[in-house]
Amino acid sequence: MQHMADTTKTGATTRMRHYRTESIVAGVLFITATGATMASQIIIAPMLGAPDVVGQVTDQRSLFVVGVMLELANALASAGIAIALYPIIWRCVQGLAVAYVGLRLIEASLGACAAIGLLMLLSGTDRALAVALHDWAFLLVLLVFSIGTLILYPVLFKFRLVPVVLSLWGLIGGLMLLVSVVLILFGRIEIGSGTDMVLSLPIWINEMALALWLIFRGFDLHRIPSTHISEGRYGH
Repeated sequence: MQHMADTTKTGATTRMRHYRTESIVAGVLFITATGATMASQIIIAPMLGAPDVVGQVTDQRSLFVVGVMLELANALASAGIAIALYPIIWRCVQGLAVAYVGLRLIEASLGACAAIGLLMLLSGTDRALAVALHDWAFLLVLLVFSIGTLILYPVLFKFRLVPVVLSLWGLIGGLMLLVSVVLILFGRIEIGSGTDMVLSLPIWINEMALALWLIFRGFDLHRIPSTHISEGRYGH
């Protein structure tokens, strides 16, 4: 009996160690995505808001290219997060794991389109077209991202994979961001406005807090029934 208990304990420990790698990778990518998004907006937004956009981009070409690379980094990190979290969410709810990966891959593709819109400014393409492509693609990135939070955080909450405060904070923050995006789409507020910042900030702060938790503590898999872990099924 003692041998069987030791074997079970060893198996659980191995499983936990296995997912430490995924949680650390996901945490690093969360920081990368959030940091890249914020930094790119700090660089790009003033240029796109200038009266002479093309002139600003030409005068600050190197800095502009850095901003574009940061947007691409965000897109790649978004896809990486989905891949890192997939095996963990799969152990909880298979269908939601697939949906989450799909949404984040769409988000990454839209992020690449937004970056392409910026690069068009360097190729002499019509300024209005390039800026419109970037702005709409970026807005859709936020829309898809916010929908993705409505998949991720309920799973984190239901199975207590992270502290309740982090999962509830993320869920509320994701809903607030979704409200902000919808208001922007219907012309009620401007992107980058004070209202937009108030509604968007909670989820960005949460992403950084979640990232640090994943890096230093990881996921708690003890609340996932053994049948979920061994078979990858969602309950009975």
